Amino acid sequence: MGRFRSEKDSDYYKVVDDAINSYTWAAVVKLQEKRVIDEVLGPIGQGKEAKIVLAKRHDGSYAVLKIFYPIPVRFTKSRYGYILGDPRFRNLKISDQLHLVETWCRKEYGNLSRAYEAGVQVPRPYGFYRNVMVMQFIGVGTMPAPRLEDVGLDNLDEPQAVFYEILKNLEKTYIAAGLVHGDLSPFNVLYDGEKPWIIDWGSAVRRGHPKEHEYLRRDVERILQFFKNPLDPHYLFKRLVERGAYRGPLDVDQEGWLLVGGKRLLDD
Repeated sequence: MGRFRSEKDSDYYKVVDDAINSYTWAAVVKLQEKRVIDEVLGPIGQGKEAKIVLAKRHDGSYAVLKIFYPIPVRFTKSRYGYILGDPRFRNLKISDQLHLVETWCRKEYGNLSRAYEAGVQVPRPYGFYRNVMVMQFIGVGTMPAPRLEDVGLDNLDEPQAVFYEILKNLEKTYIAAGLVHGDLSPFNVLYDGEKPWIIDWGSAVRRGHPKEHEYLRRDVERILQFFKNPLDPHYLFKRLVERGAYRGPLDVDQEGWLLVGGKRLLDD
């Protein structure tokens, strides 16, 4: 078992990033103490709001730490709409920017967990604390899977099959998980060479959010646009909303399509 690190362990601290402060590092140590992770290996990616860090778990498998920057200069007021319009946060009052970051981390972990439990193809959630979220590593060895945008449509062996897999998961997100991703695009889908994995769930909102349909329509349009699919986005959006109103039992067929009233999404 790897030894626990403290926020005074400066050399190891720099493996992650000089910009990550003691507040964040204490969260990482807490996740070690809770045995969510064992050893932190180093950064493998960076986004506008978070640093992506590779770690190992006690069983030897790899995990990813998504470390939201503790001084959120890149968090803008646009994020408030995704939180304050969500029924889960109806009475929440954001006291400061750090509170916003912690709330965003908790929200993303909750969304990811809900999607995972509903059978959506997402990294498995392992835990979170403060501004650090831990989830399954998607990749080969220590090499992370690329984003669909970086792979490119022309480099997919079977683009139509990948499109249908994303469509299946978009529907499961909306109907089985009761969520709208809100930022679904080729930038937020990893492709491991066989199947797509939907990531970045911070913007996802529960159904009932005042902009539920706006976000759903946007998700549909972006995916159709990337794959250059001739399906009418309005038709597909309307079908999803109609099927989302169904209150009977749900099932999944052998190909992974959600069966609503015994029918697939694209059945006539």
